[in-house]
Amino acid sequence: MSRKRKPKVPKQLRKPAEFLAFCSIVHSVRQEQIFRNGEPQVLALLVPNSQDFDLYHEVVHRAFHGWQPSRRTKIDDAWIEVFQATRRKFNRSYNLLEAVAGHEKLILLADSCESLPDGVDGIADAVIQIQKPDTRHVRAAAKLFFGQTLTGEQATQIAEFPLRIAAAAWRKGRNITKTIEAMTRVAGPKRSLVSGPKLDDLCGMGEASDWGKELATDLDDWRAGNVPWDDVDRGALVSGPPGCGKTTYAQALARTCDVHLVAASVAQWQARGHLGDLLKAMRAAFAEAMENAPSILLIDEIDSVGDRARFSGDNTHYSTEVVNGLLECLDGVGGREGVVVIGATNYPEKLDAALVRPGRLDRHIRIPLPDRDARDGILRWHLRDNLVGVDLSEVVDRTEGWTGARLEQLSRDARRYARRARRSMTVADLVAGLPKRFALPEKLLWRYAVHESGHAVVRHVLEIGQLEHVSIAKSLELGGDTLQSGGGMCFSESTFPEMTKSNLLNKIAMQLGGLAAEEVILGSRSAGGGGREGADLHLATVHALLMEASFGLGEHLTYLVGMTEDDVPAQLRRVPDLRRRVDNVLSREFKRAKGIVGKHRSVLEKIAEELLRRRQLSGDEVAEIFARQSFQGRMPGAEKKMA
Repeated sequence: MSRKRKPKVPKQLRKPAEFLAFCSIVHSVRQEQIFRNGEPQVLALLVPNSQDFDLYHEVVHRAFHGWQPSRRTKIDDAWIEVFQATRRKFNRSYNLLEAVAGHEKLILLADSCESLPDGVDGIADAVIQIQKPDTRHVRAAAKLFFGQTLTGEQATQIAEFPLRIAAAAWRKGRNITKTIEAMTRVAGPKRSLVSGPKLDDLCGMGEASDWGKELATDLDDWRAGNVPWDDVDRGALVSGPPGCGKTTYAQALARTCDVHLVAASVAQWQARGHLGDLLKAMRAAFAEAMENAPSILLIDEIDSVGDRARFSGDNTHYSTEVVNGLLECLDGVGGREGVVVIGATNYPEKLDAALVRPGRLDRHIRIPLPDRDARDGILRWHLRDNLVGVDLSEVVDRTEGWTGARLEQLSRDARRYARRARRSMTVADLVAGLPKRFALPEKLLWRYAVHESGHAVVRHVLEIGQLEHVSIAKSLELGGDTLQSGGGMCFSESTFPEMTKSNLLNKIAMQLGGLAAEEVILGSRSAGGGGREGADLHLATVHALLMEASFGLGEHLTYLVGMTEDDVPAQLRRVPDLRRRVDNVLSREFKRAKGIVGKHRSVLEKIAEELLRRRQLSGDEVAEIFARQSFQGRMPGAEKKMA
């Protein structure tokens, strides 16, 4: 009595999904006589489900490169090209005539007829729609890989699912009923996110919230057929400092619009492996967004893609291919309805110009640091049911400059303090999470007052913008995550200020006015005007550099650096003559600032005294001190009285 041998799984097919893909390919092309005869040919294959495109691509590669699965189907080496909706630019530029001339056997794998290059109908020997795996294939896969015997109904159910879902849910040791239930859950509707805040619940989002609500309205109108897709924004760039809530914003936007969210990042794509794997992962994210349209595709840290104009070295080709791949995907979305792409970044200036041109991420939305009201709202959201109706002004005032992420951490820490003490939360639990405050000595406060008064005096004399206020700190905090200063001057400029040489020099003199006041009034200047980006010396140096090397307002007209230059020190180190010219500008303006301060010393000292007493003065109050001191200076005998 002979025993039936159990069939072996071919080595080339390691998973049931690969087996099913191959079976569907072989079954679909077997009827083509030219294919069976092994003659020169051009064959176009259309995958049954775009979600499974990468899987079919992999299996087609194996099938058409030397593997003979049966005598009835002759499969010899062939050149394979892929055509997807997300590669529309490549599809259009593909030279089919040249490819046919260069390869005896050419396989064109596409996700739809629309993706195929022009002229394929007349040149291809056959355009074949690959059918889904039938029940015979599914039952064979169950027996080969898992030793399972399926009913006809079970096999029919599995055959209807995309292969990528079958690959994830159909595992050894899992009951077939549970397998089908898992497939059903994964393939079910995915429009809405889990519960969480919507745009109305977020505080401090500024224009981002307004744009998101308009987008939600437009998507509703598009669903109802009242507006065409061309009237809906298809992409936006969202920028802001780290922790300001860009990812939270995208999630809230998806909930507000009631659409599916695909969250991706360049780092996730790169983690897949080499360049080809990265591009596959990128296209898969766009494909998922298209399958679930209307949807929002979030690309976090999109600045990681880079700018082709700045690439250099061994990785130039790799980085350029990544940018080009993303551009192709964005163009593909441009022709697909229902997909809005959101790029999130902390550094919008590092993006390739082609990414933000019209039709791609053409709308730039900035999320600012939360103001006082926004901080109060963010805290109360994260505190949940704690401290309802309790005054949080102390905490809100001491968290100026904090991001939403930092406020969330503060709330979480406060809950932990209360939980450890086994009691309800109090404001003291929030205060305990704030950096420690230290009172400043009077001598240092006087220096801060003189410094900020110097800025205010030079600004007033040179008539630069409108002064909002000038202030000094009562105390400083140690252990915070924001860089603090001992004071500051806030002023507003015209919406369209004239970028003339005299105006730029006036700005430089104003920025150096604090150090000039320290030297005139106190006899020496401190290090407080430098040491970090955004400090007086840094801003003055940047303006002087732009004058000399970008605007053509210095000694030469040569253009050396752009307005978005983020490496000023390196630029100055590379060009010694430029460093000399910039230093000359700074020295002249520092001398001019000292002259202004010396001439208006009495006014400056009065402003500094008031600052020391009150800690903050408005623009009107500073102007009043100027007017009062000037009037006293014109009175007979004023010099003697002041002495």
